[in-house]
Amino acid sequence: MSDAVRWPGDRLGTRPTVAGVAVTDASAAAGSLLWVATAVLGDLGPIERALTLAPLVLVPLGVGMAGTPSFDGAAGRLVALATWLQPLGAVGLTLSLVRAVDGPTAAALAAPWLLVTGLLGLAAVVRTRDRGGFETAETAVDTGLAYASVGAVALLLFHLDLTFWFGRTIVLLTAVHFHYAGFVLPVVTGLTARCGPGTDARSFRALVGVILVGPAIIAVGISVSPVVEVLAVGGFTVAVALFGGYVARRLAPTRSRAQGLLLAGSAVALPGSMALALGYGVATFTGLSLGLDIGTMVALHGSLNAFGFALLGVVGWRVAVPRRRD
Repeated sequence: MSDAVRWPGDRLGTRPTVAGVAVTDASAAAGSLLWVATAVLGDLGPIERALTLAPLVLVPLGVGMAGTPSFDGAAGRLVALATWLQPLGAVGLTLSLVRAVDGPTAAALAAPWLLVTGLLGLAAVVRTRDRGGFETAETAVDTGLAYASVGAVALLLFHLDLTFWFGRTIVLLTAVHFHYAGFVLPVVTGLTARCGPGTDARSFRALVGVILVGPAIIAVGISVSPVVEVLAVGGFTVAVALFGGYVARRLAPTRSRAQGLLLAGSAVALPGSMALALGYGVATFTGLSLGLDIGTMVALHGSLNAFGFALLGVVGWRVAVPRRRD
């Protein structure tokens, strides 16, 4: 086999590369071109554009940074396999959301992404078992890896029209939610905890705990009770605002100028997007008209999340990736 391609084999923790370039980086670069092409051609709506940005660009970059250095043992092999399958899954997911495709065909195209995210989730379970306890940075990373599969399941339900008592748009937005608040935010939080000053403090660990359970509690609130939803979004908004303040004031100034600016921009966008989500929850619960309908939320909250918080944050950390504390 050519030395230009390294497959995961007997060596533990091998990072898949092609011609010396990490597969995760190459996939994200190619995915960004595909994402721009679909946006220019107009084959995807605004929700679909936000969703496809995650598997095409954000997830491969996030997985690559999470595994720095590469995970050992079974977790490393699972992530390596997911890395090789990720481009296929991301392209299939994107094609499944093209307007001309629907029903079983769309579900079949999206199914490989469930396999990719399932492998990542299994790797998170293995790492959690091997670690045997709560470690702030790596627990955050593993939570992000696990949440991604929830977003993949939601997308399959959307394509199969298994929406239960929800509208189809809400199910599709659930897929978006677990790729951003579920995957990107915990991974970014974990990267922050790997290198940021004061991240071993009990207060910071508590803040991370709220960030990690928040996406799940919000989803439960949307399902069962507007009161739970508003309280969950409120608590989550406070937590991400404090986290954003920490990144902007204490972490960003310690990094290079370029990385610091990207991370600070991401940190400012995050609480802004969550404040809009809180306003939407309050409006839904009270019946007040705050001008925050679904269309407005997609345009404002969605854009701040996708391009402000997530893209700036992931690209910012890619400038100089913090290594896992072994």
